[in-house]
Amino acid sequence: MSAVSKTADDMDVSHAAVESPEVAIVIPCYRYAEMLPDAVASAAAQTWSNLRIVIVDDGSPDDTAAVANELIARYPERRIELLRQQNQGLAAARNAGIRATDSAFVLPLDADDQLEPDSVATLLRTLRETGADVATPNGRTFGDEDKPLITQPVTKRRLAANNCLIYSSMYRRELFDRIGGYGPTVPGYEDWDFWLSALELKARFIHVTAPLFRYRKHGATMLSVADRQAMRLFATIASNHPGLFAPWRVRLAKRLLAAGEAASVWLRLGMLATFLIDRRLRLFVRQLRALRATNMLST
Repeated sequence: MSAVSKTADDMDVSHAAVESPEVAIVIPCYRYAEMLPDAVASAAAQTWSNLRIVIVDDGSPDDTAAVANELIARYPERRIELLRQQNQGLAAARNAGIRATDSAFVLPLDADDQLEPDSVATLLRTLRETGADVATPNGRTFGDEDKPLITQPVTKRRLAANNCLIYSSMYRRELFDRIGGYGPTVPGYEDWDFWLSALELKARFIHVTAPLFRYRKHGATMLSVADRQAMRLFATIASNHPGLFAPWRVRLAKRLLAAGEAASVWLRLGMLATFLIDRRLRLFVRQLRALRATNMLST
């Protein structure tokens, strides 16, 4: 298959003339040109062959486009496409990349992270065999930190309390269309907002215990930026999905968002505390269950 480089407008053309790959790996990139080759190499190394790789240059001021074109030439056996657009943020870049394809399954991958070689094959097989809408794996960090990323099966309580899924989970394209894409109001937590929308649509999540994803830990990750804006982001999450949160928490979130920069310290801390308390309670329950399982605590 031919590798191509296109603008956002060009990518809107029909793909009817070419059989559509079953899986689309979508890789937004902004100022990560030096890390992009590793991400694309991990996508190109997949054991599953019927896939396409879409790199989205989100108006990056570095040489992302040049690097992407070099990668297209490096992997002629893979269908790799470059989409270029003005800087609009991660959510818009993911949306553009996904909408430029008609593949039945989507696997997001950020330009600083990597996939294990059997990621696509394992996640796709899981979705086919179970009929689930989302398959989420375990993973491992690398870079500044090296440790397992162990996730838990999705429940309403667990997902409302914390983003318990790895963002690089495979899902059905029809789910993306029903949700309408990733929202731009929660930078760094776009995937959490997306998963909550999926939960509201009663999407079925399946947990894959295999470590299929590698998350690079470094100071410039989107999540590290989001953590510095945590209170406003938590409030936006609760406001976006009022049916998944307690009414008092939604009211608190709306008060904080309405107050903006004028929000008091106590109001900000109150919003943050509601999420931290949930996390602490879940940790306590897990520890309690572990103690009971080892007969260290009578039941």
